Amino acid sequence: ARSCHLIMPNLANGFLCFGPATFVSVAFILSQFAQQGCSFIGLPESEGQNTSIFDKSTAAYAGIYCWQGAAGQKWLYSVDWEGLGFAKEMALATTVMGAVAWCFYVFSSCMRYHPAIWFLLSLILLATTVTQALQFQLFSNDLCSDGGCTLGKSSKIGISACVFWFISAIMTCGIVKEAKDKRSSEDN
Repeated sequence: ARSCHLIMPNLANGFLCFGPATFVSVAFILSQFAQQGCSFIGLPESEGQNTSIFDKSTAAYAGIYCWQGAAGQKWLYSVDWEGLGFAKEMALATTVMGAVAWCFYVFSSCMRYHPAIWFLLSLILLATTVTQALQFQLFSNDLCSDGGCTLGKSSKIGISACVFWFISAIMTCGIVKEAKDKRSSEDN
């Protein structure tokens, strides 16, 4: 008679990384959907005021990289408008820092990181939270100056991404303490 034994893999950083790794993955995916969606800002209705950016009489939503018409059609911007360049820069920074954090967690099961690396990763995740939130500066433009703009689907997804980035940063701080404790117990 053979006995069945569950053999747990000897992961370099233990199972402690699975929670934050899941949150980082979810945050990264949500962030990409928020950035690529053409419905970040719900535009106020306007009586046929044409601009060089888009025809506001048909535009229903504005995103970071594109805008969406009332019938659902999507177009890329022909010119940048106030706040759009900054939002694009923050979107790029979020993508780069998020990808770096995600890669660290992908390799955390096979590589043991120094506690300082975990601390740096928690700082990167906090910075990613800030750059994700700074994309909302897109609301401070001439189109929204009268307060008629609303949150679109992409901006609601962006808020969720901010929450997941922040929780990931806090959870990673917990890994810093665990890594210090594990390192000091191995040195003794």
